[in-house]
Amino acid sequence: MKKVGEALMTSPILFATKPARQVAEVLGVGETMIVRFSKAIGFGGFGELQKDVRKALMTGPSLSEERATGNDNSFAGVIRSDIQNLQRTAEGLDTEVADAIVGMLAEAQTVQVVGYYQSFPFAHWFSFLLNTIKEDVRLFRPETDIGITKKGPDHCVVIFSYYRYALGTIRLAEEARANGNRVIVITDSSVSPVVPLADRVLVLAGAEKSAIEKGPVTFSVMNALLLHVAERVGKLDFINPANQYFIQ
Repeated sequence: MKKVGEALMTSPILFATKPARQVAEVLGVGETMIVRFSKAIGFGGFGELQKDVRKALMTGPSLSEERATGNDNSFAGVIRSDIQNLQRTAEGLDTEVADAIVGMLAEAQTVQVVGYYQSFPFAHWFSFLLNTIKEDVRLFRPETDIGITKKGPDHCVVIFSYYRYALGTIRLAEEARANGNRVIVITDSSVSPVVPLADRVLVLAGAEKSAIEKGPVTFSVMNALLLHVAERVGKLDFINPANQYFIQ
């Protein structure tokens, strides 16, 4: 039961996306243990626990919870929570995978960046800055683009895919795979449905929580990747080009 509880704390998306039988298989316990655990912590069964986890992943911590801890400065409390998530991400980041992703981006002839719904701002920011240090970087626009059209391993597709995992993202990952493109996935869980379609997967340990809490973690990791790509291609100065601004 302790094993199940620890898994719920570290990988809530597993509980949000999989039935009790599959959760049990992943954890190496019996399905009845998952149900027993759910009841032991106050739910009528696994279904109720799963609904609660899904709600928590979508809404995140509330300000009332911050104030309930006796913290009068609820703004600072939210920031401190972000700092803790960033620390978890820094400690859990797979640096070998990150370095391989940097190499793929630096060597790619073209890069297309994909993100739907809550992941779109991440894709937009990443493509905007990557385009300042590399040529032929495009943001996929769901409202106008028809799909992934370039063929071959010289073309790279970067996909941001977070809970609840947009179907459009999965479709584009399948297209990129079929085209023989190099596929990079940045996601919040190793059980994300787009993971099997990727050449390289970067799972962000601090991004498995709510939609709001994913932001600081994702932007920080993107910054790290972009700086390393800029260094790899010898264009660190291009990350913030002064000639595009009034104050130079």
